[in-house]
Amino acid sequence: MAVIFFIIPGSQSKIALNQITSMINKIKVSWSPTVARNDKDQTVIKNKDTIEVTAKDIPTYYITALLDDKSFQINGQVNLTINNPGTDTIVFYTYPYSWSSMNIKKVFLNDEIANFAYDRRQLTIKNPYKKKELSIQIEFQTPVPRRGTRFGYKDNVWLVTTWYPMLGVLDNNQNWVDRPDPIGMGDPYLFNFANYVVEWTSSPSIKWLSSGTLLSETMVGNERKMTWKVDGVRNFALAGSTKYKIKEIKPDENTTISIALTSEENFDRIRNITNAAFSTYKAHYGQLPYSNLAIIETGNDTNFALEYPNLAVFSKDMYVDNKIEHWLPHEIGHIWWYNAVGINEVKNGWIDEGLAEMGVVLYLENRYSKSEGKQLRDTYRKRNQLLINTSPYQTLDAGLYRYGNRQELYDSWYARSADMFLTLRDEIGEKAFNHFLKTLYQTNVGETINEDSIAKALKKSVSIETDLFQNWIHDPYQLTRWDIKIN
Repeated sequence: MAVIFFIIPGSQSKIALNQITSMINKIKVSWSPTVARNDKDQTVIKNKDTIEVTAKDIPTYYITALLDDKSFQINGQVNLTINNPGTDTIVFYTYPYSWSSMNIKKVFLNDEIANFAYDRRQLTIKNPYKKKELSIQIEFQTPVPRRGTRFGYKDNVWLVTTWYPMLGVLDNNQNWVDRPDPIGMGDPYLFNFANYVVEWTSSPSIKWLSSGTLLSETMVGNERKMTWKVDGVRNFALAGSTKYKIKEIKPDENTTISIALTSEENFDRIRNITNAAFSTYKAHYGQLPYSNLAIIETGNDTNFALEYPNLAVFSKDMYVDNKIEHWLPHEIGHIWWYNAVGINEVKNGWIDEGLAEMGVVLYLENRYSKSEGKQLRDTYRKRNQLLINTSPYQTLDAGLYRYGNRQELYDSWYARSADMFLTLRDEIGEKAFNHFLKTLYQTNVGETINEDSIAKALKKSVSIETDLFQNWIHDPYQLTRWDIKIN
């Protein structure tokens, strides 16, 4: 798996920011960075009357961008205010490709030009201040790769994902966590829970969808300026094309889902999958805290299938052999598991991938039949059993960088993890299992969960403890026990 102000120095940039702030009547929010921390003193905002979203101590990014679609450059500025963590430096992560690096042009700290270092991975800003709050402004330029990558342009589709500097995370000892390095598999990214106001200027011929809700759309000369807002997401992404045909569906009174395809022939197919997946996950997990979602189609030989906040992305290759009926529900499931409820993708990616794969079984069962779901579940069990021979000494908690190849990663984090959750369902029954899923989700919206969170949700929801997690997560695969104990 990844926003921006015009680069206008001085008073003009502050005027632009004030216009956005005034327009949405936004109150500035401060933030103290941490990793996978559960705050017990959080203020909450209720979405409709269903889900509570944490609002205290998370950053609000005010970002404006200009996309030059001729030079394939994004010029921009990001502004945010955070609680001073008391560290000697403030760290931002960037995730550019090595052959298409981001350029950090200027940095301001508390309205003064700041000293910084940038190694194309991390932006490190010296922090000489003792003030409670820090106001940070970063001017940068990001080239858009002309390839069918996670972030790039191909076949007249712009997929704009990891394109701006993102505040880093601190460990429990108040040390900045080193930015993970991509390795060609998995999702080696660390994202903070944040609010966003994004002003995006581009050619009016490009139709855009994003992680946020559209607030305004105006023409500025020969270009179109669009402003989006969203609270409580992991990062902010966009997708656009001059070829997109966009239709909206409303699966419930709180949610609008936009479907962006380059031709209309597959609309019914995608709409039916989307409606079925959304209704299944809402029933099993709970209401999302977001009102606008989008389904995004990209070209052939691009990105397979990806999740970004409020976006489920798939390439046209997924239509072949009906792979779309597996991977689109999988990516929709990530809006619950990864975005609304966060996971450390480097250390605990088995949680959201396993829950997303488990969700595909639920989707097949609810849309078609129990036997359809069982076929996929049996496939997970076969892949899981195969690990005993192919990777006997491997463990599910190994972390992303200790898997040898994509097949081992898939069989572990996707198949074995999904098999683990479904084995729990077999043992405790569907009613108790569904109560567990709702508890895990609804008590952790806005949080980052780990194995302990799963055990706590199981005990809280149905007063059950099991040795399943210890054995299937921590023990070598060759020691897997198929008969589990339930207390």
